Amino acid sequence: MAANARTATKKRTTTKPKVTTPRVAEDFEPVRLTSKPADVDRIVLFYVDDTEYSIPQHVGRNHGLRYLRTMRRQGEALAAQELLEVLIGEDGYQALMDCDDLTDEQLDQIMNRLRDMALGEVEDEEGKAKGR
Repeated sequence: MAANARTATKKRTTTKPKVTTPRVAEDFEPVRLTSKPADVDRIVLFYVDDTEYSIPQHVGRNHGLRYLRTMRRQGEALAAQELLEVLIGEDGYQALMDCDDLTDEQLDQIMNRLRDMALGEVEDEEGKAKGR
């Protein structure tokens, strides 16, 4: 064999990934949303003296998403505070802060109701987890 003879090496060839365009069903209709608030029915969440403080009867899922993001980033206490303040407004939040007789049980009852409405109830009336 000659000293300067080269041995052929086999080159590896890489195949480029095939780019495909996703197929969209002909009957697919994009979801249309609005960020404009609508007039909604409200329910009373609590009273301070004779003043009622209400929240929308149907809490949008966007509030649940905001709650979950804040909980993940900053903890449950801040997420709950933000949810409460957004849904009852500054006046309602201030009324709770000014209420010296507010008990842990009362605040828990208010917060549990807000979380259930924002996230959707996870248990049925019999205490069993709901199937989603």
